[in-house]
Amino acid sequence: MMTLSRVEVAERMTAEEFFRDAPEDRKAELIDGALIVPSPPLEIHERLLLFLLRLLAEFVEQNKLGEVRGSRTPVQLDDDQTFEPDILFVSRARLEILQSKGVFGAPDFVVEVLSKSTALYDRGSKFREYERAGVREFWLLDPYGPAGTEFYQRQGKRFAAVMPDREGWVTSIAVPGFRIRTEWLWNSQPFVTVRDALQKIQAQPK
Repeated sequence: MMTLSRVEVAERMTAEEFFRDAPEDRKAELIDGALIVPSPPLEIHERLLLFLLRLLAEFVEQNKLGEVRGSRTPVQLDDDQTFEPDILFVSRARLEILQSKGVFGAPDFVVEVLSKSTALYDRGSKFREYERAGVREFWLLDPYGPAGTEFYQRQGKRFAAVMPDREGWVTSIAVPGFRIRTEWLWNSQPFVTVRDALQKIQAQPK
């Protein structure tokens, strides 16, 4: 069970001020009008993030589905809400929201890898804002195991929690054809290779 560790809450500002004044050398987010600078992530967080980012980006590129970005891409959802999600996907039909300074509008798919310094925000203010803004799918991944991990997909105006199927697969509704076997996320050995994972994804019946 994660507890919130110390984060730096710098000051209150608008989204316009965030894009102008936020630190360039560290991840920072504007949450409910407050500039939040989290602690640097641990290695276990980065290993999971890198694996999933590479896997999703390769799948999306192969299938020409849109664009994937990592954790330093700002996403403005409101005048007081600008987040830097760990992973985001914007579908090809909506690429106009991806601009030179960041994403202006709700991505189709967002992944947050939980850490002690961000878990409270990810499950609280950011969850509510992603839901309000219209994100179609939101995954909260606990790098320490499945107990703290949650998968949400939009049903109407709300997120609804979904569970893996009997074989452990979670199938995305926002990224056509993409799915992941949850055992890959917490393997104590080296992660399954991206190549092997892609082959297994494509081998599953549609």
